[in-house]
Amino acid sequence: MSAQSQKKFLKTLLSEIEAKDVEAYRRATADKQHHNFTLSRRAIRKGIKDYLRDFHPELTKTQHNAILKQLDPSVKQFIKKVGDNLVTLAAKDDTVSVTRNTLATKQATFEVKQGKSRYDKVYSRYSQELKTLIGQLSIVVGREAKSREVLNLSHADFEGIIESAVADALDKAVEEDGLITQKMAEGFLAERGVDLKVIRDTKTSTMNVSLASSAVNAADKDASKARIAKLREALEEALQELSDNGILADLPGSDSFKKIKEKEVINDILDPFRRIKNVTVSKKNKIKHSKTNTSQKVTGSPKVAVVKAKARRAKARRKQKAGAASRPLELLGVFNQRLPETVRRNMQEPALVNRTGTFASSVKVTEIQKTPKGFPSIGYTYKRDPYEVFEVGSGNTRATPERDPRILIDKSIREIAAQFAIGRFYTRRV
Repeated sequence: MSAQSQKKFLKTLLSEIEAKDVEAYRRATADKQHHNFTLSRRAIRKGIKDYLRDFHPELTKTQHNAILKQLDPSVKQFIKKVGDNLVTLAAKDDTVSVTRNTLATKQATFEVKQGKSRYDKVYSRYSQELKTLIGQLSIVVGREAKSREVLNLSHADFEGIIESAVADALDKAVEEDGLITQKMAEGFLAERGVDLKVIRDTKTSTMNVSLASSAVNAADKDASKARIAKLREALEEALQELSDNGILADLPGSDSFKKIKEKEVINDILDPFRRIKNVTVSKKNKIKHSKTNTSQKVTGSPKVAVVKAKARRAKARRKQKAGAASRPLELLGVFNQRLPETVRRNMQEPALVNRTGTFASSVKVTEIQKTPKGFPSIGYTYKRDPYEVFEVGSGNTRATPERDPRILIDKSIREIAAQFAIGRFYTRRV
């Protein structure tokens, strides 16, 4: 490939990274994506342990354990209240689903909703309750503690804002060049010592967040900053080498038309010999074709040509992503075949418990539609008489978050969907 193409790719990626305002990117893009939220007793205790270690080194390990024991009822109460908040929100907002609701762990999904911040919505479910918990911690240790010193909303390993911003920058550089694929680019960077954890896999456009130790989160951020510094250094060195040597041998791309012809001629000459027994012939030359469609004549202004090229790429991506989710009738049949057994298997305390099999057998997917943004929306039903009394919001005293049939069915549908890599979708009772 040409030095000009290599230079364009490297300069685009470097300029994109330099231009990224991480905080602005978080507010404008990352915060509005689908969020999976997890709250666990173990993570909360870890945050308190780290806080005591860093802010109260004068205390012994025995004293730390005594404080944790003293705070345990408050931690349990905190988890319960946050769980109740999530269930209440899910009952009135169909973009929120509680996927796990046990005494020690709460999990919920926050689907994309008209450009609203999902991060802020998650934060609002626990922020007030966290202040209460930290107030109780302050009383126990005899010093005012701050929430940000103990726990904060952290992204899963290598799925943070910096990693997502870098992934977007790489996508743009690859798209603009057209000759270098993402796989080629990642291989080139890996060879130059760049930790590819700095490039997040954003295919699902999902942010996995949890309330976790502030100390651990700070360490993760420092590691991310170090990785991105290494990336900048590698790109600057590559640009300098390109300037000095004329081309980079370790940054491959699509073959030129001349190179393709040369390889085709060599392959044609050697192919007959490959069929002769006991004759050793070198491996067949692999030809790297560009994704650029040269058979189409581009007319009009350069601006129109760019628009048309982007439209073609978008169409190709849509075609590539088409999978099981694009065949609703087939999916509907699969769900209804597997749902009864999946629901029955998930009917364990503290959820509804399978006794007669009536409830599990009554669960059916009735329709699969597409939302305005193209995501599957799965409508289901079940025998509402008498099981609807267990739904939170029904007004019945027998209703609890753990027994809510909607949570049980949503969990079961998502288990089946995971086998088909459906990705983001909604569930709703009809």
